[in-house]
Amino acid sequence: MAELKKEEKKMAELNRELRSYITQIETLRVNISNIDSLVAEYRTTITTLQNLKDLGKDKEILLPVGRIAQVNAKLEDVNRVIVNIGSNISVELTFDEAVKQIEKEIASLLLLRQALEKAMVDLYGKVEELTQRIREHGREEAEEKSKSRK
Repeated sequence: MAELKKEEKKMAELNRELRSYITQIETLRVNISNIDSLVAEYRTTITTLQNLKDLGKDKEILLPVGRIAQVNAKLEDVNRVIVNIGSNISVELTFDEAVKQIEKEIASLLLLRQALEKAMVDLYGKVEELTQRIREHGREEAEEKSKSRK
């Protein structure tokens, strides 16, 4: 009887560990999704800057003001771009410097994404290994119960 309690505790521990790995995988998925969204936004920013530069000085554009309104604006100097470099600090850069800065941010994010993907693959491996251990443990537990009934 004491052996069965020990086996049940072991199974509960293995299941807790499995749930922990699954939670970690889900957290990594959310983080990867957030990185993907940010990379897409940065790429859109580069495209928008390039389109504005192509339009050139004195072109009239509609400038979004919030989600539902736009105002007319005139392009003055697209060769100077204000870029947030972190901690609510912005710096004025040339167009080319701004694009390089944004591309550098994208590269950093993609490296982080790659590291998170590797961590997720490692966790999947642990889940597979643990699932196999749980199956084996379940079989052993069933055999023990079967023996104790006889």
